[in-house]
Amino acid sequence: MASTHPPRRGGEPQDGSSHRRRTRPGLVAALVVALVGVTVPVAWVVTRGDEVTITPAAAAKPAAAEEEPEQPQETSLWSSEERVKAPTHADRAPVELGTRFTAAKDGAATGVRFYKAPGEKGQHTGSLWDARGRRLAKVTFPDETASGWQEARFSSPVQLEAGQVYTVSYHSAHGTYVGSQGAGSATSGPLSTTSRNAGVFGYGGSAFPRKSNPKGYNYWVDVIFRWHEHRRPTTPRPTYTRWPTATPTPTWTRWPTEEPTSGPTNWPTRRPTHRPTHWPTSVPTNVPTDLPTDLPTDLPTYEPSPTVTVTRTPTTRPTPTHRPTNWPTWKPTPRPTPTHWPTSEPTPTVEPTRSQTPLPTPTKSPTGTAEPTPTKTPTKSPEPTPEPTKPQEPGGRSCDGFPTPDCTGVPPGTKLTTKALNEGRSYRVTTAGTELNGVHIAGDLLITANNVVVRNSQIDGMVINEFGPNTYSFKIYDSTVGPASGCNTLPGVGESKFTAERVLVRNHGDGFRASGDNIVIRDSFVRLCSNPGDHSDGIQTYKTGKGLVLDHNTIDQRGVKDITAPIFLTDPQIVDAVVTNNLVMGGTYSIQLKNARGTLIVQGNQIVDKSWAYGPVEADCDKISWKNNSIVTIDKDYNVTSVVKALPCAK
Repeated sequence: MASTHPPRRGGEPQDGSSHRRRTRPGLVAALVVALVGVTVPVAWVVTRGDEVTITPAAAAKPAAAEEEPEQPQETSLWSSEERVKAPTHADRAPVELGTRFTAAKDGAATGVRFYKAPGEKGQHTGSLWDARGRRLAKVTFPDETASGWQEARFSSPVQLEAGQVYTVSYHSAHGTYVGSQGAGSATSGPLSTTSRNAGVFGYGGSAFPRKSNPKGYNYWVDVIFRWHEHRRPTTPRPTYTRWPTATPTPTWTRWPTEEPTSGPTNWPTRRPTHRPTHWPTSVPTNVPTDLPTDLPTDLPTYEPSPTVTVTRTPTTRPTPTHRPTNWPTWKPTPRPTPTHWPTSEPTPTVEPTRSQTPLPTPTKSPTGTAEPTPTKTPTKSPEPTPEPTKPQEPGGRSCDGFPTPDCTGVPPGTKLTTKALNEGRSYRVTTAGTELNGVHIAGDLLITANNVVVRNSQIDGMVINEFGPNTYSFKIYDSTVGPASGCNTLPGVGESKFTAERVLVRNHGDGFRASGDNIVIRDSFVRLCSNPGDHSDGIQTYKTGKGLVLDHNTIDQRGVKDITAPIFLTDPQIVDAVVTNNLVMGGTYSIQLKNARGTLIVQGNQIVDKSWAYGPVEADCDKISWKNNSIVTIDKDYNVTSVVKALPCAK
């Protein structure tokens, strides 16, 4: 059977015939039907008497399919079917627990979920917060079960912007909750937790949870997120019309001699580029009733785009012990060596009263009893180590001995101008090179520009230079940080790339926060406090980095109940730390320096005798240049009255 597709290149009939015939009039209609019936580029047919002229037409395009409406999608970070295997913690104090998250697409938060711990009592409220700590929505959980996942929907969806950080939380007045240590990030569709410090908390009434734990806790608080997934319009597959079955047998004629020998320029590329010189002398009489089997194989096809299905990626979270700390939501807070601490630290055991019998060389008793105390020596303290050199800021003050409240903070007689808060409870600096001199900020100072200088000023809250994933450089001199009364759980000054000199930090749970490179703290005074559940530190580190200098400061943690250490440096990312000429008192251990690398110098420091709970020092002694450190007594004005003994390094 002869093929019915157009002639091949060269125009030779497929049956090899060279006869030429006139076209019958009835052929025109058959050709029109046949050509139009195929959804590939076709030609208009024009008759000239008995002859036929075929003019190529533009390629036929399928009609544009109407765009399908966007398809709503909804997801959460964790499945409601997921059974949480996490330890239960009973702090017995009101606490707000949350998760920081972001979305890759614009969408809306429609509700909040949390995993209820067995034994947890009372009614719970859920909240949604922006990165500035503003509450965007609040809802009460209805019809709670005894434990497991609880869910509540907001009265109306809250629109969220892609790429921004938000916090979802719930408040427990009973203070019993689940928490998993070392939890990694979680992702589900466009929704994911922040890369670090995702789990946050805050003790007290329902408020923005700012603090995070250095061990990376997950408190299993979830958001319900809805977005629209755009579905690409579908294009129907081309269909073909059957070849006519009742058409008279066509005959072919010679191409008119008056036509040009070259074909039109817009003939499809798979057609010959010139007109054939002969048509077939005959066509089969039994035209097939269905599509020819040898139609061109390169016809375009159009497949509908499949609907996108969001697959939740579960994240394995180890089950650690819990240890919340005191810092904003965006940073975790390192804690002491014990892997699990209760809500409140046990009351430290006071060491036995030391004997006054002098010994020529203090040694440990082989029986483990307390060491005798040598006879008191003159009040002169050991000669301070000359390194590091302390540059004096022009116009600054200096303390005759160790820093005290009288020679740090806002200089006496300074007239302060109040700055109106411009960012929630904060005053935010956004211009690089800004200098604040003689100002009073009745809240936090948020620094989001580089090379900011603060002088002779009072900040009632904290000074923080982290905003989102970025930190900004600043210097602060002769300024007071902290409220005049009460206790602010959060650190006074942080996080990285800052210099603090003659700064008075008062009534803060933590004094300085070191989280990054290039931190210098000199000639400053820190008086600490604590709230229930706090773990107070004079300086604490987390991902500290390089170039920490803590030189000639006074850190007083005496009488504080919930404590860790005045000097708490245990971050494995510490590289090159200098701790010199400081007067410290209090803490479980007064000086802790572990896990650090590089050049580590601890020299000329003095620890007040019997002020610690467990011991004066806990350190990796074999890594440290340890010299001229001692145990001393002081008077009420922080003057050293005696050197009790030299202080060797102890692990």
